[in-house]
Amino acid sequence: MDAKQALRRAVHARITELANRDEADAAIVHNVMRLPEWIEAKAVALTLSFGLEVDTRPLIEAAWQAGKTVLVPKVTTEGLTFHRIESYDDLEPGVMGILEPTTQQIDGDVDLCVVPGRVFNRSGYRIGWGGGYYDRFLASYAGQTLSLAYSVQVLDDIPIEAHDIPVGVIVSERELIRC
Repeated sequence: MDAKQALRRAVHARITELANRDEADAAIVHNVMRLPEWIEAKAVALTLSFGLEVDTRPLIEAAWQAGKTVLVPKVTTEGLTFHRIESYDDLEPGVMGILEPTTQQIDGDVDLCVVPGRVFNRSGYRIGWGGGYYDRFLASYAGQTLSLAYSVQVLDDIPIEAHDIPVGVIVSERELIRC
């Protein structure tokens, strides 16, 4: 097993041991909504949380309530495409049961991209799920980036590769890390 896969598994186990995930999710959402990056963004790209990820639904709903454009990704053979959703009715189960948009792709500005990940370091580097989709997208993305993470997902040292692109901010239930 390679080092990244071992870290994914170790962090997965640590997340399953968290006793207060609902409270942690609420604190993370609260911390995000106070950020200038969030407040000023008109168009926000968010993933739909899956499994043991921080719950993104409250952020999606807050964005709709604030009149923000909500974009969610879809994985294609060309990479990530982003699609505007205006309700959960604009989604259907896709690969591995992860909800994906049924709406048309949007080619436009994304002010803030909430980048998923499994393991992070304090410099903003992340280990995702292994597909490299976000690193390829971020290579040409000029907007703000942040990631949501439980504090157990932030480690001192993780393997970094030349193509890895760090996020600007990591928001956990305990702290805000400006990278």
